[in-house]
Amino acid sequence: MRSGRKAIVAAACLGLGLPAAGASAPKATAYPAASKRLNVVVILSDDERVGGTSVMKNVQQLLQRHGVTFRNYHVTTSECGPSRASILLGQYAHHTGVIQNFGPNGYPQFHAGSALPVWLHQAGYETALVGKYINDYTLDGHNLTPPGWDVWQTIDSVPLEKYYNYTLDENGNLVHYGSKPADYSTTVLGNKAVDFIRHARKPFFLYYAPIAPHLPAVPAPQDRNKLSSLPPLRTPAIQDQNISTMPWERYHNRVLTGEALQYTSRVREHQLEALLAVDRSVGAIVSELRRRNLLDRTVIFYTSDNGFLWGEHRLGGKIWPYEESTRVPLVVRTPWTAANGTINSEPVLNIDLASTIAALAHVTPTAPQDGRDFAPFLHGRKTPWRNAYVIEYLGRSQLREGGPPPYIAVHTAHYLYVEYRRGWRELYDLRTDPWELRNVASDPAYSKTERNLHRLLHRLYNAPARPPRTLTDASGT
Repeated sequence: MRSGRKAIVAAACLGLGLPAAGASAPKATAYPAASKRLNVVVILSDDERVGGTSVMKNVQQLLQRHGVTFRNYHVTTSECGPSRASILLGQYAHHTGVIQNFGPNGYPQFHAGSALPVWLHQAGYETALVGKYINDYTLDGHNLTPPGWDVWQTIDSVPLEKYYNYTLDENGNLVHYGSKPADYSTTVLGNKAVDFIRHARKPFFLYYAPIAPHLPAVPAPQDRNKLSSLPPLRTPAIQDQNISTMPWERYHNRVLTGEALQYTSRVREHQLEALLAVDRSVGAIVSELRRRNLLDRTVIFYTSDNGFLWGEHRLGGKIWPYEESTRVPLVVRTPWTAANGTINSEPVLNIDLASTIAALAHVTPTAPQDGRDFAPFLHGRKTPWRNAYVIEYLGRSQLREGGPPPYIAVHTAHYLYVEYRRGWRELYDLRTDPWELRNVASDPAYSKTERNLHRLLHRLYNAPARPPRTLTDASGT
């Protein structure tokens, strides 16, 4: 099966179509002139929960002040591989098939030939991936660039998240980097991202994905201990001493001791310090765009693949359906000024990025879309929007490793409702319990609400992705 997949990927890389028998040739698409099309930069950090940008001065001054901050932005699966597949395809994980980081239900299910870089490349964009792609992508080979990418500067190490002593696949050449300060991965990758912009033709698409602040969260040498004086994080969810209403309580019932709290505080400190180098690369990218007089033709997205728990509910890591795990930053800098410095509160999702970038680039997705185009928000305009969405984890059970079993959930403005494959149920009334501390799934007062949310969840989960359609002009030009 892998050999067949490799043949398909290789054919796509060579620009060979694989139409069904008897299929007619696709009609030529008229795209705007290159001088009228927007460049797109996506900066994707790794495991950065919402609030990480609080230590990132360049993100604040160069992106937030010149665009829109989305404070209600969530990922639909809080795990690296599934989230990245959803970003590039515009689909929920149960439609991409990438439901976990590794194994046959990971990267082997990813339809690389139908993803965002292919849409853009076929429309004349010069495309580059610098950094982390999708976990386990080397199953297709260590010297094979997936379809759609013109420049391929990708981490090729196991594990992918190495700050020193790692290997990059540099357009088919494997290059090893060592343990010197100059080899620090965020610095190396940031320089490569800037170099791409320096030499890129217009229009271009840059997908810059450093591994920071993923554990082991090693800060750059100049950033060590910079944030050691941060006040400790104290929230009701961390101080929660009663998890008796949680269905998983007997698996994760250890009270956070002083030593455990110190450990999570160090994790938080090191993750935030690791983001300082990412912030410098944001500054360098904006500086190069300014030097080339491209800021007035470029949209910059800053976001992350998933969040991270720092001890909330006595838990750490990601994958869980809770706010700290699924809510991440999204800041979009635009060339226009209509919505500069504004905050948007609509529920925008990682599955919306592909549709939105397609609209900005005047291209039509070739994959059905669960996501929606939020470009009107970038102009400060209203548009009909969702009021509920799915959160899911469908991979193998993580109960023995500190995580959840598989689940599907629905998130609305007022509720989070979760159905675990084991038969467990969780329901949180976010109006009275925004920290998700009291599971009211067994409370008779919420029985009607639970029934309604069950129906809503399965209606949303079972809905097919929308067929590709011609997208409207969202560029503002």
